Amino acid sequence: MRKLLFFDIDGTILSEGEKRYIPDSAVEAVHKLQQNGHLCFINSGRSWSEINDNIIDLGFDGFVCGCGTFINYHGKPLLADELPMELADAIYADLHSYKLEWLLEGQHAIYYSTLPYRTHIGDFYKEYHILFPDHCVDYPPETRGLHFDKFCICVTPESDLSGFMDKYKDRLTFIDRGNGFYEVVPVGHSKATGIQFLMDYFDIPLEDTIAIGDSNNDLPMLEFAGLSIGMQKSDADVLSTVDYVTDTVENDGIYKAMKHFHLI
Repeated sequence: MRKLLFFDIDGTILSEGEKRYIPDSAVEAVHKLQQNGHLCFINSGRSWSEINDNIIDLGFDGFVCGCGTFINYHGKPLLADELPMELADAIYADLHSYKLEWLLEGQHAIYYSTLPYRTHIGDFYKEYHILFPDHCVDYPPETRGLHFDKFCICVTPESDLSGFMDKYKDRLTFIDRGNGFYEVVPVGHSKATGIQFLMDYFDIPLEDTIAIGDSNNDLPMLEFAGLSIGMQKSDADVLSTVDYVTDTVENDGIYKAMKHFHLI
């Protein structure tokens, strides 16, 4: 039976640390899966504008981006949900009034503040302005009319995080990534909703879906998929959730897992 597979990026097909790379074994595994008739999708918290060319060039069948807010298949967009402009403007204003540091993630751009960063988002600022110089744009606090799908925030000593979360609890889902860093997604979207969308699109049952990931923002898809695979050294919540734990990405974990389940 044809399987529908979903791969996270960071820590799953792309190694982490100073020397970030995609092992040849992971690329080989994906291509063999496709040769065997299976469908392979990236399922990432990154927005479409944050997907590196070297990942696009691997030849995946498609991408679920921004925690299910954007989906494409062989370059054709199937779903593209931006935050409604009125809500986006309100969020942008409140990010400043609640004194949160932020980055906004859209299909065509990654937005940063013109104000200096003091938190972990400053690391993203430096890295992304190198990786995606054509997609990164800096905006002052009074800006309005920005198009984005989801965003990230970091807490400072002056932040009123609880106030911001309470105000938007019915509109936004907050994913705690640790150390005062949160990934924020519109309610009704997740990596799991991306799987459901493509199950319906291809008419593939849940039992023929496989999700592979390593971090807390992968939990929705790992809990939902018919088979869940975690990478060794994954977050503790992932290791306690998945059906099977494979090796690290650096030690050919993707290839080993696909061989273990006789998919290649």
